[in-house]
Amino acid sequence: MGEEAIVTEKATVLIVEDSAIIRRLIHDQVTKLGYDAREAENGQIALDSMRQSLPDCIILDLMMPVMSGPELLEIMQQDATLKNIPVIVVTALSDMDKIVYCIEHGAADYMQKPFRAQVLRARLASCIDRKKFHDREVVMQHQLEEHNAILEERVKEQVNQITAAQTATIFAMCKMAESRDLDTGEHLERVREFCSVLAKSFLANPNPGEPPPSPGFLDNIRTASALHDIGKVAIPDIVLQKPGKLTMEEFEIMKTHTTNGFNLLANVNNLHPGNTFISMGMEVALSHHERWDGKGYPNSVKDYQIPLSARVMSIADVYDALSHQRCYKKAMTHEESMHIIDDGAGSQFDPYLVDLFFNLQEDLIRIGVEYD
Repeated sequence: MGEEAIVTEKATVLIVEDSAIIRRLIHDQVTKLGYDAREAENGQIALDSMRQSLPDCIILDLMMPVMSGPELLEIMQQDATLKNIPVIVVTALSDMDKIVYCIEHGAADYMQKPFRAQVLRARLASCIDRKKFHDREVVMQHQLEEHNAILEERVKEQVNQITAAQTATIFAMCKMAESRDLDTGEHLERVREFCSVLAKSFLANPNPGEPPPSPGFLDNIRTASALHDIGKVAIPDIVLQKPGKLTMEEFEIMKTHTTNGFNLLANVNNLHPGNTFISMGMEVALSHHERWDGKGYPNSVKDYQIPLSARVMSIADVYDALSHQRCYKKAMTHEESMHIIDDGAGSQFDPYLVDLFFNLQEDLIRIGVEYD
C-alpha cells in the first residue's frame, strides 16, 4: 500500500456505502492511514450517525437504497451544522454528469471505483486539512464576537459625554486594551505626542491642496489617537501576542482590528451623536492602516480620501513601531526610522505631512526619550 500518512490527531471518516465488502475495504484503508472509521450502509443511517457525532470527512457512494448519495448531499447543504463537512463522492459511473452534479451540490472531491490507496490518502488529507482550517476559523470568529460584545459593553459603560475627566478614563481604558499587546510599552503616550506635534505643525503650515481642519482638531487628535488600536481588544491572544510572523490567516484576523474599533466607536456615537472626539476616534481606528497610494486596508482608499487625522496617525504609528523594540524585531535608530518614513512619502504616507514630520526631528527624539 506504500507509505502511510502521518496523522497527529485522529480524524473521523464516515464511510457511506451499501456494499459491505467495499465498506470493509475502505474501512481497512482508512484505519491504516491513521484515521478513525465509522460505517453506514445508506444515506439515512449516515444522517442519523452525523446527528449523533460529527465526522471530519465523509466518503460517500452515490448509488444506494433508502437514501442515495445525492439526496444526502442536498440534505446536508440545507443544514448549517452538516454543510461544512467535506464529502468525497465515490462512483463506478464513467458518466461525469453525476459527479459534476454532486460537486455543484457541495461535494469537496470525488474518486471513481476502483481507486488506489495513494489517491484515497491524498483526497482524505486535503479534505481533512480543509475541515480543520474551517473549524479554526469558526473558533476564532466566536472569540472575536465574544471579545466584541465584551468591549462594546465596556465602551458603553465608560463613555457618555466627553469631559476632561472622561477623556482620562478613555485613555486608561485604551491602556488596558494595549496591555494585552506585550510589546507596546508607552506606545499610546508617544503616539499621542507625535500626533500632537505633527498636527500643530500642520495647523501652522496648512496644506493649500486641502481644506483646513475643523475647529478642535488639535485637541481631538491628541486624545482620539489613543483609540486607534482599540479594536485589538477583539483580537485573540494567540494572534495578538504571537512572537513570530503572522500567517496569512492570522494577518487577516489582525486586520479586523480597524473595522472592530470603528464599529465599537460607531455604536457609542449612535448613543451620543455629534461628539467630535468619538468621530475622530472612528476615523483613526478605521483608516490608520490606509495608504496614500490606495494599497492599504481595510477599504483601500487613497490620498485625500483618507481623513487627515488618520494620515497623521499613520506616520506617528509607523515611526513609533520602527524606532522601538518589539518581540519580533529590534528597534531601529531614529535616522533609520526617518529614512523609511521618507521612502514611504507619496506611496504609504501623505508626502506633505512627511515634509512637516522631517522638520520635527528634535521633538521626535525628545518624545522618544521622555516616554521610553
